[in-house]
Amino acid sequence: MADTQPPLPDPSRADPNAPIGRNRQFRLLFVCLLVIGAGNSMLLAVAPPLVRELQLPDSSVGWIFSLSALLWVLMSPGWGRLSDRTGRRPIAAFGLAAYAVSMASFGFVIMLGLGGILAGFWLFVWLMLARAIFGAFGSASSPAAQAYIADRTTRMERTEHLAGLTAAFALGQAFGPGICSALAAVFGLVFPIWLVAVLAAAAAFAIWRYLPENTPPQTERPKSDWRESLGLMNDRRLSGYLIFGFGLSIVAGVTVQVFGLFTMDRLGASGVEGNGLISAGFMVNALALLATQMAVLPRLKLGPRGLMSWGAGLLALGVGVQIIANSLPALLVAQAIQGLGAGLARPGFAGGASVAVRPEEQGAAAGLVVAANGAGFVFSPLIGGVVYERVGMNAPLIITLALLIAMVIFALRSRRLRDAVTPEPSPTEPTTPS
Repeated sequence: MADTQPPLPDPSRADPNAPIGRNRQFRLLFVCLLVIGAGNSMLLAVAPPLVRELQLPDSSVGWIFSLSALLWVLMSPGWGRLSDRTGRRPIAAFGLAAYAVSMASFGFVIMLGLGGILAGFWLFVWLMLARAIFGAFGSASSPAAQAYIADRTTRMERTEHLAGLTAAFALGQAFGPGICSALAAVFGLVFPIWLVAVLAAAAAFAIWRYLPENTPPQTERPKSDWRESLGLMNDRRLSGYLIFGFGLSIVAGVTVQVFGLFTMDRLGASGVEGNGLISAGFMVNALALLATQMAVLPRLKLGPRGLMSWGAGLLALGVGVQIIANSLPALLVAQAIQGLGAGLARPGFAGGASVAVRPEEQGAAAGLVVAANGAGFVFSPLIGGVVYERVGMNAPLIITLALLIAMVIFALRSRRLRDAVTPEPSPTEPTTPS
């Protein structure tokens, strides 16, 4: 089947089927995930003060993100499967465009709230729906980008290159809050939201116009439905990685939600001072994750099981340090250790899942991986916020610590992970990057 996409502006300078990392393919995908990471961290930074200014309950922030996470979980497998048939580029571009629409809609609803046109329950509902656009349609970008990487890397290269995408997201998360604070101080709290919408729209155009994809979609496969993708969840090659990823997502959701409250309560800070301390912690965490994936991970040469075991163990250590921390430096150390652990565990689980399946299953598997990454955030308002308020500030962290210890044991002993690391290759699987 001939490639129906527009030709590259300069084919002599970019081989559309070259391995990832040797041309602009990876750079474009890196920017895509960077924009999403920065936008999400900016939204997390401005949401609490905006919610209070709009006179909504503090808990409404968690529930707005929880609905988006639920839709992300439900829709990601379908987008990954669709990219198997239509190609990776159009699905990735569509997801970014939807993200731009979601952010622009969110900013528009906030403006209506600040202007007194919307208030109370209906303001909350429209904010939820605006964010839900990202969960339902913006979730198309990540599985398509992961599957694009898998199409163009060998099994040995895949984990490292998938870690590069996670690093892009972390880089956006690291600098998003600082950029947001500077922009909000000059232009107002809504301006960063509008800016991210514009950047996401520009990134969508760049992906559609310039991301080379001359490898045709696998149209020879019978068209699968959602049951086939969900059936892959029970496949012994993949299910162990999805179980670990779901646990990792719960850990991420709870620790992100609790850290701000924990820092303010433990250090007796509030307002602008508390926001500065929280931002410092998030930046240290993201920078540690980024450094791990860019500098440490390529030198470790660990397989997926090793990365998952060490990652979960370091996360447990970081959570333990946070429980006993009584000063800002100690809290920053805890965040750095947690970032180091996440920097190992995330690519271990994502890379292992990709290696476990055949080339024609990459889109469906990537969709399930992305769904697992978001699934924990559906439950984090209950495990994090409710337990924090009803039981105590250490209770969510103790639950998280117990979960991480169980994850270390699972990563070390699970036969499913052992079976999944070296699956039998498909007769049609290429031995070199496409």
